[in-house]
This record gives sequence, C-alpha cells and structure tokens, in this order.
Amino acid sequence: RRVAAAIDLGAWLRPPPGDALSTDPVVHRIAGFVRPELCAQLIPYTQGRLQRARVYDPVSRADIVDAHRDNTQATFDLDAVEFVHALLQARIAAACGVDRRQLEPVAILHYAPGQQIADHFDFVDPDRTPDYAAEVARNGQRIITFLLYLNDDYQAGETEFPRLGIRHRGQAGDALLFVNALADLSPDKRTLHAGRPTTQGEKWIVSQFIRSRPTRS
Repeated sequence: RRVAAAIDLGAWLRPPPGDALSTDPVVHRIAGFVRPELCAQLIPYTQGRLQRARVYDPVSRADIVDAHRDNTQATFDLDAVEFVHALLQARIAAACGVDRRQLEPVAILHYAPGQQIADHFDFVDPDRTPDYAAEVARNGQRIITFLLYLNDDYQAGETEFPRLGIRHRGQAGDALLFVNALADLSPDKRTLHAGRPTTQGEKWIVSQFIRSRPTRS
C-alpha cells in the first residue's frame, strides 16, 4: 500500500513523447522513458532465471535454440511476474496506445561481450508458419516490438535496421519501439533488425512483444 500510494499513476500513464527515426515504417525512440534507477532494479530479478535465448519454431510449435542468437534471456510469466513488471507493462501499453492484454510476457535479455542476435524479424512469418492464418486469428500478429535499454556501460551493441539504414544505441532508461506489420497485419519486411554484438561490457534490455489482439484476460 505504501508503494502504491507513492505512485502518481496518472503521470506514469503519460509517458514522454517519442521522436521518429523512421515514419514509414514507424521506428520511434523515447528518451527517458523510465528513470535509470528503475532499470537498475529490474536486472537483479533475472538472477537464477537466465537461460540460452530461444526462438519460436512454428513447425514444431516450440521454443528452440537457434544459431542466429547466442545471448541469454529471463522471461517473466504469470508465475514469476513482479509488481514492477506489471507497472512497466502499463506504461508500455500507454506509450503504444494498446490494451495491456495485448502484451506478451516481459523478457529481459542479457548480452555478454561478443553475443548478438543476428538479422531477424519479430512478426509472425507466413513463410515459416504452416497454419499462419489460424495462428494470427488465434493469437494475433506481433505488431509492435518495444525495447527498453537497462544500461549503457558497454561498447557497440547497437540495434540495427539494415534495410532502413538505422543504427541506434540507447541510454539507460531510453526506449525504442517499431511497428512490425502493415495495416492489414501482413508482415513489413523492412523491419529486418539485429542486436549487434558488444565489444566490451554487458548489455541488458527489456524486450516486449505486442500482439494485434488480447493474448490474456
């Protein structure tokens, strides 16, 4: 109750405006999305939860290890979510203008020096999903990716969009969001992107996928 009483929820749900790195497709950065102190509080929650990051394989319908990414990840499902994660998701939903139920579980990604995720897409890919129409009808398309940079004491490690000519490196507390799909929910392949390897220091970010329809009640 003391924590809740100290939070100005109205202000929390009015995140700062972003500025465009690209308008078509939309790629926005939001400076100072949260205070660096909050970012520092999120990292310890990953202790004992980090595992080799996986990607969803639509054929087997399972998360699998893939050679194009070698970083680690902690995912916070309902059995592990903390108050700070719920609070953060509320602010993300407000920034993106979506219902919070459209947000997948929060994931915190960790990159040791040299680790990366190579060029990839975040949308549900019709070229790799045998029952694409049914999957989108059931769970929605991944329309937005929202990244929150938790630290900045590392070298290199930019988020790059090679087809857009964008390389971005945020400061602790900054956010980056981009729209993965067109208005008809078809994939926008211009959003090919990568998390380039750091050359020195560890990189921590929150990765939040947002669907086109509610994924939870």
